[in-house]
Amino acid sequence: MLLLEREPQLAALDDWAADAAAGHGRLVLIAGEAGVGKTSVVDAFRARHRDARQLCGACDGLFTPRPLGPVIDVAEVVGGELARLARTPGTAREQLFVALLRELVAGPALGVLVVEDVHWADRATLDLLHFLCRRLQDARAMVLVTYRDDGAELTPDLRRTLGDLVTCGATRRLTVPPLTRGAVAELTSASGVGADDLYRLTGGNPFFLTEALRTVSGRVPPTAREAVLSRVVDLGPDSRRLLDVAALLGTRVPLDLLEEVDGPTDPGALDELVAQGVVGTDGAELTFRHEIARLAVAEAVPEHRAAAVHRAALAALRSAGCTDDARLAHHAEGAHDAAAVREHAPAAAATAARLGAHRQAVEQYRRALRVTEEGDVAARGRLLDRLAVELGVTDAWEEACAAGEEALAIWESLGEDLRAGDTCTHLSRAYWRMARGEDSELAIERSVSLLEPLGPTPELARSLAMMASH
Repeated sequence: MLLLEREPQLAALDDWAADAAAGHGRLVLIAGEAGVGKTSVVDAFRARHRDARQLCGACDGLFTPRPLGPVIDVAEVVGGELARLARTPGTAREQLFVALLRELVAGPALGVLVVEDVHWADRATLDLLHFLCRRLQDARAMVLVTYRDDGAELTPDLRRTLGDLVTCGATRRLTVPPLTRGAVAELTSASGVGADDLYRLTGGNPFFLTEALRTVSGRVPPTAREAVLSRVVDLGPDSRRLLDVAALLGTRVPLDLLEEVDGPTDPGALDELVAQGVVGTDGAELTFRHEIARLAVAEAVPEHRAAAVHRAALAALRSAGCTDDARLAHHAEGAHDAAAVREHAPAAAATAARLGAHRQAVEQYRRALRVTEEGDVAARGRLLDRLAVELGVTDAWEEACAAGEEALAIWESLGEDLRAGDTCTHLSRAYWRMARGEDSELAIERSVSLLEPLGPTPELARSLAMMASH
């Protein structure tokens, strides 16, 4: 597809790259709706600056985001100290931030870091952007950040981050708009389909437009999902199976993982997919050209087949020594493997919490709670306690109260005074934040009365500190 009506955006990027090369670093926020061509603009810019040191990472919408996913992407490519730190359990995120910045400014060439799809970013990745922005002012470096600015995609965390970033002197903003009616007419002149109809149906969205023009039937589908599925409906059985498996594995799928899950890849099937324009490949990875395309395919896979793919993916990743608990938890849930979810989801939550990705920690604790064994009430209580803490950090105090109250009922039923007392301490804080002063006082008094008979403990110290603050 010809890149039309993007020269103003590319010219602006070129100007900011010149600023960065002169030692005035830039962080560029590149916004636009899904499918509008943000990645195409970035790719065109990168092609015009091949002499720059280019680092690329992306946030993945496949599963609950792994903390600092873009940093891990870069680390796997550059190796060295960054990779060593990324692979070391317990590495503080500040160490990863500093190591990434060193990679970005290493050498005499302009450093360019691309962070794509930040609307899927975890809290730790958003904090990384803050860190980089504050240190770019005098650096020979440029950070390009793409994100969807659709209302539903702008989470509270992302809105706050964008609001903070735009106050930084190094930040610049760039919007990629839909194509005009004239550009749609130019692109569709040889299609035999009315440009006005296409413009009305697609709103000038390049992805929607591309999908509509490539449908085998020649009709214009009303949605991108229909466009994608109409393109793949006539694929051969091997090609379609390969596509379905890849869609369930992620936007970027290593070919060796694909073979582990689906068996040896038929080159002809892969060629057919690439020829259809559904995916691309660089010889090492199979990549969906757009996340919307992947989602459309994945949602059409029957549940029993999807579960089998997730089971195979989970086994393959474990066999390969994968330590990404977020990814493992995702496939475990898709495989309906409750034991694996109970193993990996809490671990993923703990990692997310340690790195400051508290909303992702909440999602992982909830995932674990969905499969807690009915008779293991103590395990449920522990998860509820941790969930309540993370909900409090995200200011979801009403939900934190509900989780804490359920946990307290469990500990009281089990006669676990130490845990019950500690839960009361956290409940007191949650009640206070909910302007429930009387309940807060009662909770902290209950906490002290439960913990004092047990002697000096960290739990009692927390309780007394909370009581002193009232």
